[in-house]
Amino acid sequence: MKKGFRIGTQIFGQGAPKICVPIVEKEREKIWAKAEEIAGLPVDLVEWRADFYEEVFRAGKMQRTLQGLKERLGEKALLFTFRTKGEGGNGAAAFDDYAQLNQTAASQGADLVDVEVFFDERKSRELIGAVQRAGSRVIASNHDFAKTPPVEEMRRRLRRMEELGADAAKLAVMPVERQDVLNLLEVTLWAEQALGIPVVTMSMGKMGLLSRICGGLTGSAMTFASAGTASAPGQIPVDSMTELLKIMDGA
Repeated sequence: MKKGFRIGTQIFGQGAPKICVPIVEKEREKIWAKAEEIAGLPVDLVEWRADFYEEVFRAGKMQRTLQGLKERLGEKALLFTFRTKGEGGNGAAAFDDYAQLNQTAASQGADLVDVEVFFDERKSRELIGAVQRAGSRVIASNHDFAKTPPVEEMRRRLRRMEELGADAAKLAVMPVERQDVLNLLEVTLWAEQALGIPVVTMSMGKMGLLSRICGGLTGSAMTFASAGTASAPGQIPVDSMTELLKIMDGA
């Protein structure tokens, strides 16, 4: 059985795909208000896209915002993500600043921290270990908003994430043709069987919608849904996602 781990009240990597909703607000009060709204929704995790937060590099304010976020989410797990512009996000930072930010988030109670392992691959193992020692699990990630790499390359990236010591591996790609979606699903099934850590994959945009709801079939441990503003192309609203996963599960 694939290794899973506890986050909040859930075992990540076991059972049905976990539903994660992003918060992409710029100001603290709006971030907290969105957290209060999401706290009542049928989701398992909340991703704080801290790259949108205007004061993310003001340590005291970032820490207070994260603590307030945790308080408002209750038992829901928190995924901290600072997505860089190089991987389709809103954030700009030198690697050392990026690393420090992730370690701070871990020390302040984030259940999961997203680490872009190819930002500086030479330093990724060290960063992953530091985040884990600070108290968080690590989702290693890689995003390609332009294309879907060849099957062997996608396999290599996911395998490398495990080799670097991550607790879970995430790959998001953009399909250019229908075969790209099928290739991503094939790689997901391979990873679910070949890797010793949970895997999260998605094919973005309208063409890739299927990949967001069939994790129970392919082995993808988590899917992203939207509660208002989406953080990536193709995210399905929470209510619809909940119903679709029930249908896929045969409930």
